[in-house]
Amino acid sequence: MDTSKNRSKNAVLQSSKTVIRTKNFTASVDFYTQLLKLTLIENYNDGDGSQGAILRLGPEDSNAFIEISEIDKTHSYYQEPFGEELQNDKIDIQLKTNDVTYWENRLEGKCKMRGPVLRPWGSYYLYIRDPDGLQIIIYQEKSK
Repeated sequence: MDTSKNRSKNAVLQSSKTVIRTKNFTASVDFYTQLLKLTLIENYNDGDGSQGAILRLGPEDSNAFIEISEIDKTHSYYQEPFGEELQNDKIDIQLKTNDVTYWENRLEGKCKMRGPVLRPWGSYYLYIRDPDGLQIIIYQEKSK
């Protein structure tokens, strides 16, 4: 890695990965891979109380990822909220789809769900919760 101050002016951010610390690793991985159909790319276990899974959203050439991470109380990085359900919606994850009705039918009775709701700007939002209570919004933009 070049650490000099003469960095390229053409440098760009190339991908996105959101890390979700979970209290129940297996339930979260199942939710994202089985229900939301994300692709499992890699599992890891540091042998010191941390394990995780890297999941890809979208097609094989997609650069959007979610990392599910469980950190045990014995790990030096552990924080108390890692073992708790989320208490608010300060952050959510929004996933774009071309068919929100498909997701409504697929997820019915399998997780907490509200919608689809027609938003004032013409998009449909389907609100669901992952096993830790994180709000996931699956949305379909209005037709152009």
